Parts: sequence; C-alpha cells; structure tokens
Amino acid sequence: MITRHHNVLIVLLLLQLTHDMATSLKVQIVTYNTGNTRPRESVTPLLGLALDPDIISVGFEELGDTDDWENEVDRILSKQGYYRIKLVTMSIMQIVVFAKKEHLPFITHIQTEYTKTGFGGTYGNKGGTSVRFRLYDKTVAMVNTHLSAHMDQVQIRDEEYWNIMSEQDFDDPISEHLYDHDYIFWSGDLNYRIQLGNEEVRGAIEAGKHLDLLEHDQLHQEKQAGHAFIGFHEADITFPPTYKFDPETDVYDTSSKNRVPAWCDRVQWRIKAERAEIAHALNWGGEDDSSDLSSISSFTLSDFSDYSGSASDVSGPEYCEVDGGCTSKQYRTPTPQKKKKKKKKKKKQIDISDDEAYSDRSAWEIMRKRTISLMKKTAVYAASTGSAMLRSATGSAPIKVHKADVADPERFKDLLNTLEREKVSLVKEKYENCVKPLVYKYHPEYKQSDHKPVSAFLEVGVDTTMEPVIRFQQDKYTWKKGEKLVVSLVVRTGAWSLSSWDWVAILEPNWTDPHKHYITYQYVAKETAKFTWDYHPGVAKTLNLVFNSSKMSAPVALAVLECQ
Repeated sequence: MITRHHNVLIVLLLLQLTHDMATSLKVQIVTYNTGNTRPRESVTPLLGLALDPDIISVGFEELGDTDDWENEVDRILSKQGYYRIKLVTMSIMQIVVFAKKEHLPFITHIQTEYTKTGFGGTYGNKGGTSVRFRLYDKTVAMVNTHLSAHMDQVQIRDEEYWNIMSEQDFDDPISEHLYDHDYIFWSGDLNYRIQLGNEEVRGAIEAGKHLDLLEHDQLHQEKQAGHAFIGFHEADITFPPTYKFDPETDVYDTSSKNRVPAWCDRVQWRIKAERAEIAHALNWGGEDDSSDLSSISSFTLSDFSDYSGSASDVSGPEYCEVDGGCTSKQYRTPTPQKKKKKKKKKKKQIDISDDEAYSDRSAWEIMRKRTISLMKKTAVYAASTGSAMLRSATGSAPIKVHKADVADPERFKDLLNTLEREKVSLVKEKYENCVKPLVYKYHPEYKQSDHKPVSAFLEVGVDTTMEPVIRFQQDKYTWKKGEKLVVSLVVRTGAWSLSSWDWVAILEPNWTDPHKHYITYQYVAKETAKFTWDYHPGVAKTLNLVFNSSKMSAPVALAVLECQ
C-alpha cells in the first residue's frame, strides 16, 4: 500500500535523480599513437558518438601529418553539432577538444600550453600538450602526453611527468597552474611497461590471463610508490596490452626488436578536492597543534616517567607537498649509535628545548620521541574525525600505549597505516561520483599503427544549473522583412566589462567557426550591449546569433534568429 508519506519520498527521490542528472556531463577521451601514419579508417568509432558525449577530447602521438587526423575529426564532429574549443600541436603530437554548442556559454577562459621533454627539453617529440578552460563551476585541464620509451626509462618518464605538471601555467586566477585545476584528464602514450620477461608476458596473454600482469605494470607501481601520477585514477583495465603490434595485424611484435607487450596507452584523471582532503587527513596536525596526549581520553600514556617533555615538543614525521597533496616520507628506524664504555653517571633529564642537548641525543632517543609524536598526532586525528574508525582498527577499548610500542615501532606503524588507509578510503568514496568511468576500452579494429587506440567514456560532475556569465536577452529573436533587428546582451553583475574587441555575429545555420561562417557582424561600441541591424537577409530562414568574447577566446552567448 502506497501512503502519502511514500508519495513524498518518491517525489524526493525523483527530484534527487533529476538533480544528479542535471549536474553531470558526459566526456569522451581518446588517445592514439598513429605510428606516423595518415588516417585510413574512419575515426568515428573512437569518438563515442553513440554515447552522446557533451565534451570530446582527442589526443594523437607520432602524427604522420599534423593536419590530416585533426581535419578528419573536425569533419565528422562539425556535422554532429560539435564546436571545436581549441587545438594545440607540438611537433608530432596534438590534442583537440570539442563541445556541444549548447555548452559554449559555460566554457570560458580557454588557453593552451605545451611542454617539450625530448632531448633534455629541447625537442617536442616527447612532452605534453594541454587545453584548459572553465566548464560551468569547475576548471578543467585536458592533457595529452608522449613520454620516453623503453623498459628501463621509468625514472625518466616520472621526471617528464613532473616537468609537465610543474611547468604549465595559465592566465586564470582560479587555476594558475596545471595542478590547480578541479579536474585534470591525462591521456597519451605514457610508455610505462610491464616489468616482466617477454615470454612470461606473452604466455599470460595467450592464456587469457593478461589481467594477472597488472601488478607488474610500471605505472601502477610508480603510483603506489608515490613517484608519479599521485592521486590519479584510472578505470579498471579489462583489455590486453595495447603495444606493440606488427602493423596491419593483431600480432604482437615479431621484429628483431621483439618488444615486450605493454599497456602504454592510458587515460587517467585527478580530482583536486579529493587530493586536498586526503592531504588534510594525512597531515596529522600542523605546527599550531599544541595539544598533548593527556587531553585525549582514548589514549593513555603509561610508564614514561623518564620523559620530561610533552609529545608536542617533538616534531613528528616529515611531510612534503607533492602535486597538490601531502605524502609522508618513508619512516626509517635509525640505527642506534655505538656507546663507548664509561663510568656510570647520574641520569640527567634532557630538556629538548636545549639545542646542544638535543644534538647529543642518541638515535634511540630521537626514534622514541618521534614515535610518541606519532601517537599524539594519531590521537588528535582520531578525536577530530570520530572514534568509529579507531574502534574498527583497535577494538572498542581505549588504546593503552606502553614502552613496547616504542621499542617496536612496527607495532604502532600498523595502527597508523590502518587509520590512514581507512581515512583515504572514506575520502575516495566521497568523491567517487565526481568522475565516474562508464566505458574504458581499446580499439583492436585499428591496425595501421603498432599501437591500439584507447578511449574512456566518463561521467563528470559539474553544476549545470548555474547562470551563464553573459547571455542574449532572448533565446529566440524574430526578424520580419522591412523591420530593424535589435538585440541586447545581459551581463551577470560583477562578471566582466564588455570590450571593444567583442563582437556579435549573425551566422549560417550549421556554423562551426564564427570567424568563417558569419553573414554579418558588429563590434561592441562604447561598452554598450545593444546591437541594431537594418538590412534583412531577404529570405525566410533560421540563422544564429553569437556573441564572441575576446577575453574568453570563445563564443559565449547563443540565440536563434528566425528571419521572416
């Protein structure tokens, strides 16, 4: 029986579903190392048009001709109502981003950048290209890269990643650096290999057990070690390695090079808010944290009568800012110093504020006090985030810390690691719907290169309910023959001032580039937002009105014009 109460719940659920659907966009990301070839097969299957994406980003590496592939993509998408946001080419790699026209008023501050990493940063055969923009309430960076090849060049690839991430800057106060963006989508031929012998890798692939090879994937290993791509996510890989094939076949390399198959071609993403929250969770208190263990009811410090200072007097584990987030440096147990035989002296209390005494302390004393600091910061963390996590790791009884915990730091590190894992897991669960992978696959039907292209179809969270920065006063205008056409713009308060370089154009019905497909246009005069046309086209047709912002480098307002 459905009661009135149930009806209310159903309405609320429907409203929630409507809200969820209204606050996400579908994004298709493609990477293809073309092997210095020109397009022969249609690229349509790569673009995911059947899935109706809102944004499409296509990255190419090792282009035979930098225009051929981009022109082919442009030709297909322009017929499907997509607008090319931006293209950036560096040597033989490029990235091009398209969007449905309905989203153009919410895609602003478009900029491009590239970083050369080949031959010591002088040549663009390796490196990264990027297109960044504001998308509704988020800042987005689309990055396509080609990193150094060969099995033993892992460290070089890591360094190239850091160079690209740290060197790309933009003229936007919200996201001045690449790592500042709310979403980073990173694709390309990353060239990370499978750290196993050729026979073992090929044998696993032939036996249909290629997923067993993922634990030996260098990219996974480097991420887990914190060497590169910290905080980046990737959808589950279910397809076999995408490199290296004999061209025109599905056979892995039979040339004299006999390369080991690998998942070189990847699509990943990173969420800034998630990284920031994880960094906060792993920071375990800052310099202003002066609380003591004695103030935390869940911890009891026992049998430390020879300790004269408080736990807050000793600096805890070192943390370093990495890629927008904090990661703890590896905690190493120092080797105790050898003690010389000497006469017994009365035990002296050590004042850790005394620099000379501090420098003379044994490594054992340093280790002991650092462990105490870890305990204290763990207690502060547990108190601030709730006791449920602490109980799940240690049981419901209060934690009692004894000398044994100091004598054997591994015992305490187990607790610390458990707490960290659980906290990070909770944060990731919180943000898992920000970017939701729906499809991640390779495309074996493309045989002309020694790589197989890879695509990812993602659902990305944005606030699509926000008002545009600037819009036409009407969504649709009617222009009758013999009358004047008057259109006006409405600029959101505090957004920006109109420039004399901004212009409004009347465009052809199926326009793709306002600079090429305009019928007539007018520049903004004296910062007014009103435009008048006297000359009717003379025929009945449906045209388009577009406002082009010089500051935004894009058409940011659209309207329909019915000529009668």
